[in-house]
Amino acid sequence: MNKAIIWDYDGTLVDTSLKNFNVTRRIFERVVGEKAFEYTALQTLDNYRLANKRAKNWRELYKNEFGMNEDQIDEVGRLWTTCQLSDDSEIMFFDGVEEAVHSLSKYPNLVFSQNSRSNIVRVLERRDLLHCFRDIVGYEEISLRRQKPEPDGLLVCLDKLEGTSCRWIFFIGDHETDTLCGHNANKRLKSEDRYIRIVNIAALYGTGSDTSGWSIEPDHVVKSAREIHAYIEGY
Repeated sequence: MNKAIIWDYDGTLVDTSLKNFNVTRRIFERVVGEKAFEYTALQTLDNYRLANKRAKNWRELYKNEFGMNEDQIDEVGRLWTTCQLSDDSEIMFFDGVEEAVHSLSKYPNLVFSQNSRSNIVRVLERRDLLHCFRDIVGYEEISLRRQKPEPDGLLVCLDKLEGTSCRWIFFIGDHETDTLCGHNANKRLKSEDRYIRIVNIAALYGTGSDTSGWSIEPDHVVKSAREIHAYIEGY
């Protein structure tokens, strides 16, 4: 049993774009004191999705799209969990994801996300999926200044696999930043002479895009969640 799977949450397990859009608008107005509709990225859901694609991580989103300073961005991080838990916007699991999770549950599975742990736990509990995951690593466990694409979060996940024989770690994410995070983690592991390899899987079934503009290519691309099981089992 030398394989483990780490799933990104937003855009990989579930479509949270509408919920995150609504939460971001609320937090923005609270922190900045301006109306959200005055900023292009917060005028429509499509604009918000495009802005997220442009940003390497959530901190860059708030800095580049909304002009926030570092202290304001830290405040966003502190407000995120409370605002997520109080928002009831619809969340949909992508087609085939639940089946993929169940079919791969013989391996250790984790979630690593820039969303809040408590929010992810609540959603997985509602769909009776929480038992399929060894642990959930949310943004709270990582320094606010060391989020993706820094490797810190993935290294925390590896610590949670301590005691297993897992050497091939499949990291599934929908964004270029996820692949960069996996790449950075592999560099760190190599420098420490650790015989562990992160295999980056780009899940594009929720974005409808491709990886042609990415600065680094993933190891594999899936256009359907149902392809994940076959790739990992045959690796």
